[in-house]
Amino acid sequence: MFMSRMRVKNFRSCRDMVVEFQSDITLLVGENNSGKSNVIEALRLATSPLNPRSARWFDEADRSHGCEDQDVELGIELHGLTPMQQSQYLTALDVRSKRAYFTTRYRFTGDATRQRRPVYSAGPTNGPDAEPEKREQITHVYLAPLRDAQRELGSAENSRLVRVIQQLTSEGERDIFLKKANIAFEELREDPVLTKTSEAIQGHLSGLTQAVRGQYVDVGFHDYELNRLTRALRLKMSEHGIDPADLADSGLGYANLLFIATVVLELSRAKDSELTLFLVEEPEAHLHPQLQAVLLDYLQEQARGSAKDDRQEPAGRIQVVATTHSAHLASAVGIDNVVALRSSPVVDPAGESESPSRRVRNSTQAVPLRRLPLDDRSRRKINQYLDATRAALLFARKVILVEGIAEAVLLPVIAKHCMYKGTGPEDAARRREFQAATIINVGSVDFRPYIELLLGETNGCRLLDQLVVITDADPEIPDDPAPAEPSPSPAEGDEDADEQDAEDDSTAWNRRSDLLALAEQLGAGDRLIVAEAKYTLEADILAPEGNDKVLGAAYLTQHKRSQKHWDAITAADEPALAFYKRLRDKKKPFISKGEFAHDVALLLQDGEPFTVPDYLRGAIDAVISTTTTPQPGDGE
Repeated sequence: MFMSRMRVKNFRSCRDMVVEFQSDITLLVGENNSGKSNVIEALRLATSPLNPRSARWFDEADRSHGCEDQDVELGIELHGLTPMQQSQYLTALDVRSKRAYFTTRYRFTGDATRQRRPVYSAGPTNGPDAEPEKREQITHVYLAPLRDAQRELGSAENSRLVRVIQQLTSEGERDIFLKKANIAFEELREDPVLTKTSEAIQGHLSGLTQAVRGQYVDVGFHDYELNRLTRALRLKMSEHGIDPADLADSGLGYANLLFIATVVLELSRAKDSELTLFLVEEPEAHLHPQLQAVLLDYLQEQARGSAKDDRQEPAGRIQVVATTHSAHLASAVGIDNVVALRSSPVVDPAGESESPSRRVRNSTQAVPLRRLPLDDRSRRKINQYLDATRAALLFARKVILVEGIAEAVLLPVIAKHCMYKGTGPEDAARRREFQAATIINVGSVDFRPYIELLLGETNGCRLLDQLVVITDADPEIPDDPAPAEPSPSPAEGDEDADEQDAEDDSTAWNRRSDLLALAEQLGAGDRLIVAEAKYTLEADILAPEGNDKVLGAAYLTQHKRSQKHWDAITAADEPALAFYKRLRDKKKPFISKGEFAHDVALLLQDGEPFTVPDYLRGAIDAVISTTTTPQPGDGE
């Protein structure tokens, strides 16, 4: 069996929410202060620690702000019970769904001085927990964030090493080890280093004490117990073929992996439990992307290979729940294993009488991505393209979707050096606000799957409050005559495979009307802003008066001897349309769009004058003006 759901009520920022979990690994993602750690802490209170010394106790401060006089409720749902487990968890079982339920409550009594003890119930109707020993076989192992692996594994205390030794050895083995160690210390007492020291001290001590009551001194070793003895032990580590060295000589990343390895050893005791949750906060700490991928694969392997035949002994299943800020980890597991947490403002519920002083609080909501209304094609595409760059959208509050690399390169430069380039505090604040936005290069015009992901609703919550899409109209030009002059041949290496006009999916032409209709269908019509170029980005930024100079300089950077081609474009009745027609010549690419965007960006950074087209200005303004204001009655 595995834990499929947990309901958390009135615990910290989790005022009333349901979190869903996958059977092997679930990643909780979200921006800072979205409630990821609070979910982990709730799991620690709802299940028993595999190591009793790692117990997490409830504190009155854990109650949600504004609801301090209400009970805290933590309910877990267990799915996939074997026939043996169904018989053992009968008092917690719903016989129709074959799922088991346990609820932990911390009741409010008004006495904050007393240690609050949990009240347990079982079953779908919250009946008495008649078999607490079965509930106690739902356990957890916790790996805390912000860990200092070098200090914890290399210090004289080294309590973790003691715990590892105790887990891996029997009491008899430890007794033999201690006996051998103390015998060896006793033999060392006869070493001249110690005997000479003892005799020298004794000579002076006798002179001081003999006349009254003589004292005798001996230099030796104490009879050690395991805790004392292990203070002299040190974990050392190095690459294969190199002599192990102190952890202080190792990088923080590998020291962190060593620390995780000692925690994973605790899972060896999971064989005595039916289910053990491995709760990991920030597994990516100090790790470069490749090591992050290796760690995640290892944790999944531990989970998937853990369950065993439970007819003779507990199933010993391991389930991993991890929090992360790593886009690499989020992209590696696929959207079915990701739960995004979002923090939204709510107003304190009203008491017996309405009060104008009711306060606005943060409330955490969970968005299991596998529940979003994605069809099979969209789901496959999201999983295929959710690489480390695009996975950043799972952590963002403000997202701009663009078609290609050109928009992704130019937008930050336009915002910083053209629209908000002033030295005053207002422009400085707007530059920072735009930096907080995430620009996602979709790589095609198929925005549909991403809109469904970001604006689809589940559990009454969406990933984004506002989404901006920047796209091109790319209109067909009827009876488009061939250019009067031949287009220049691209320079060697000029073609950019990522910037071909041919689309990844020729059946997907999501234009402004299509995208807005999709948002309406999702019930999020007010959350989508679509900024559409009349032609295409490169042509539309030529339209404002005066921009021909900076774009011409960028063009001549690629084609130094093609001034006449640029002059022909700028001399046309509508230069933007003329440029667009040139860009549509797929047989002979007029420019490399990616390189052209980089050249324009460099000129803008150098302060060249540039007028921002209205559609881009509106899109950028929309991103930085996004706010969410709680309405009266929220949370009631």
